[in-house]
Amino acid sequence: MSQENVEIVLRALEASPHDRDAFFSNLDPEVEWDASGVGLPDAETYHGPEGVREFNRLWIGAFDDFGYEPQEVIDAGDSVIIFMHQWGRGKGSGAKVDNRFWQVWTVRHGKVVRYRHFSEKGPALEAVGLSEQDAHGS
Repeated sequence: MSQENVEIVLRALEASPHDRDAFFSNLDPEVEWDASGVGLPDAETYHGPEGVREFNRLWIGAFDDFGYEPQEVIDAGDSVIIFMHQWGRGKGSGAKVDNRFWQVWTVRHGKVVRYRHFSEKGPALEAVGLSEQDAHGS
């Protein structure tokens, strides 16, 4: 089942830039989108697909030339940990942004039920009960 969860998350990420409906079809109606780790003053936890849409409007909507690419994927059973490279250019400022961060996606019954954002790998691993040593075996 865990490899299936990896495929669900990667499929959602692949669809996101060009097929928003396909992206949202991978989310549970009660999805919890915890963006509090993003580091923005107004970042919070959003609920349901409409909440995720609101987060996307706030976060992605601030950029031109926005893009991302998963750099590492760790199968953690019900969860999938992703090291993400994200880039863009601020709409108002034109400033280039280049981020790398960790995501934890939790999947149940074929749908994403929770997303969490982490600036470092250790806390992302701990969130799913793994250590750095456990992750090296992945």
